[in-house]
Amino acid sequence: MKYKRALQITFLILAAEIIYALPFVLVRIFRPTFLSAFDITNKNIGFCYTLYGVTAMVSYFIGGLIADRFPSKYLMGIALFLTSIGGFVWVMYPSLPTLYALYVYWGFTTIMLFWSPLVKATRLWGDKEQIYAFGILEGGRGLVAAVIGSIGVYIISSISEVDNYSKIVVQNAMNQVYLITSILTMLIAFLVLFLPNFGNPSKIITKSSIRKNISRTLGYPIVWILMIIILTSYIGYRVADVFTQYASEIYGYNSKESAELGTYFSYMRPLICLFVIFFAKNSNPSKWLIIGFSMMTLGSLLFIFNVDFLRFSLLIPLVCSLMGAYTLRVLYFTVLEQAKIPITMTGTVVGIVSVIGFSPDIFLGPIEGYYLDEVGGTLGYQYLFIFFLVSSLIGLLASIVLNNSFKSKSTFLTS
Repeated sequence: MKYKRALQITFLILAAEIIYALPFVLVRIFRPTFLSAFDITNKNIGFCYTLYGVTAMVSYFIGGLIADRFPSKYLMGIALFLTSIGGFVWVMYPSLPTLYALYVYWGFTTIMLFWSPLVKATRLWGDKEQIYAFGILEGGRGLVAAVIGSIGVYIISSISEVDNYSKIVVQNAMNQVYLITSILTMLIAFLVLFLPNFGNPSKIITKSSIRKNISRTLGYPIVWILMIIILTSYIGYRVADVFTQYASEIYGYNSKESAELGTYFSYMRPLICLFVIFFAKNSNPSKWLIIGFSMMTLGSLLFIFNVDFLRFSLLIPLVCSLMGAYTLRVLYFTVLEQAKIPITMTGTVVGIVSVIGFSPDIFLGPIEGYYLDEVGGTLGYQYLFIFFLVSSLIGLLASIVLNNSFKSKSTFLTS
């Protein structure tokens, strides 16, 4: 039984991070190198994310309904395979219109067939230990991202000694990273299909009517509060996409140094998740949501007033912001168990919540592109971090409301 559970969570971790490595993780770690190698701007990659986000909004809703009717491992296996095919398109130097189409395609493959099944499978795996389950998942994902980043840094570093980062050589190096990632994604797709089923099959395939599930979900006040919490925490997580570029443009990091910094971020993730598991596993998740948003708020404030300080001072707001963002990613879906949401409705609830919660995929890319390309320089980053601060404060307020409702044992959340 322990072997079965260990195998399940191991492949959940591998699948959950490798599927998002192609559209997101690699860009986050190698953003300055990526933009230079493929001769695109922040606006271009921002529009890619917008197209992805629009597609994802439809996919979250439909995917949530699908997740309550079919076993998670089959949906995830198909999603991984289809996503890997997109990675092979990438290494063919796609034109900008093709790149836009690729992100639309990934919006379907990584969300409709994957996201809600992943959350439901993790909830089933964790049973009564939800913080432990989601903490292991998130920490493991961070470790996988760090390993991918370390391999990429090694490739980028090896070419610098030969050609001092000439454009063609960097393009070839980036293509190696994408090719390796695509092959690994396809391999994991086949392995996931052979996993034991998650939980009791009767809890995976529900015969409840779709209309009834949707109606019940929208009637839970916690769903609306959770939308705000995920929305604001995801903004903080996505703002981290520009941290390596910030280090490059404001603090003068070169391609290798900024990529190394991005990799260090990923190694922080499992450490923070272990911290959360250790200290929060026997307490209310809603209480720790307040702590997470408080850290993000502090980090955003430090960013606003820390620009142009000494080089080492960059680490202080980075650490605060990432501690908050990674803490929140462990916790926000654990409140479903705290609120006693039926397991048979997990897919529907996650799908509906995610439509709004992850909508920053639509609008955050263009906002970043405008501040970084049009405003530019120190001022552009300050405006972006002010936006980050406002979002963090809204999330902090929502988490306080949620925690107070749980403390008072109010039936408001699920009535």
